[in-house]
Amino acid sequence: MGWTRPHKHRTAQPRLRRRGAAIALVLAMFATAACGGGADTATTDAEGNVTINVGLMPITSTAALQLGVQKGFFKEERLEVNTHVVQSGAAAVPAVTSGQFQFAFSNNVSLLIAHAKGLPVRVVRTANSAGSDPAPSQESLVVGKDSGISDPKQLEGKTIAVNSLNNTPHLAVLIALDKAGVDTSTVKFVETGYPDMPLALEEGRVDAVDLAEPFLRVSLDKGARALADPYRVVKQDLHLSSWFGNQQYIAQNRDVVDRFARAVDKSNAYAREHSDEIRQFVPTYLNVDAALAGKMALPNYPEGTESVAGLEMLASNAQRFGFVEKLPDKVDELLVDNQG
Repeated sequence: MGWTRPHKHRTAQPRLRRRGAAIALVLAMFATAACGGGADTATTDAEGNVTINVGLMPITSTAALQLGVQKGFFKEERLEVNTHVVQSGAAAVPAVTSGQFQFAFSNNVSLLIAHAKGLPVRVVRTANSAGSDPAPSQESLVVGKDSGISDPKQLEGKTIAVNSLNNTPHLAVLIALDKAGVDTSTVKFVETGYPDMPLALEEGRVDAVDLAEPFLRVSLDKGARALADPYRVVKQDLHLSSWFGNQQYIAQNRDVVDRFARAVDKSNAYAREHSDEIRQFVPTYLNVDAALAGKMALPNYPEGTESVAGLEMLASNAQRFGFVEKLPDKVDELLVDNQG
């Protein structure tokens, strides 16, 4: 794949304010999703049952795996799963490469960047994807109800909040703005947590936010307006995040990896075919109101992994927008199914 000159865009990381119900919700989400304290190394009993440690963010993207654990799909593969909360996909990378976790959740752009830096991460299975039109989107580019902005083109020269810089949401917004004819070098990006975005928008500290569920549904119900669904502008049903492992662990424990992959596939298929059950599970998993869980958009939960072509497209754009200077020519090496 060819590489082009990195395209610069402005970024900033303001001091974030944590207020009221938003922060209470997030703290509750993190508290209810974790299982125990620090992770231990994987263990195997006499019957071949393996206890594995899995790092995840407590969001709807990981709900399929957690429901699959509850349904016994991992036990069917003789896997006992201990889950541990991570703050972001990028934060999970050192825990996996050090052997603290056998598997973890991360967005695909963060994994591509880690791979570009030579870190031994490998994608085992897709965690979630963006779904396709006309299904409701789980993440949208949003402006306030009183904003005069009605088209993405009007965001030229404006300030946009994303949950983390140089990750999949940030890249998707850049691609969507570029396709709308925006000079993205004029756009300022600020890193803001999802629960803080509605207040930042209300107070005029930003002109738009890339907002995810369940905060998206709350904001839309209060009059905020969605300008675009960046993920779907990039590609219908774009694969967003993955379960990944350490290359060395994978090479030495391929049977365990295959069992984990089968359990994830079964969990994703079940979640996709039983969306009502996922909605019933989310309030317990994320401490979200049942009425809100019934309305908010859910991600898609595909089986397998993203295609090499899909990863190459993300890699090319990550390099084009300056997330990394250069990415590996063999992006397919990131996929465990190409490791033999």
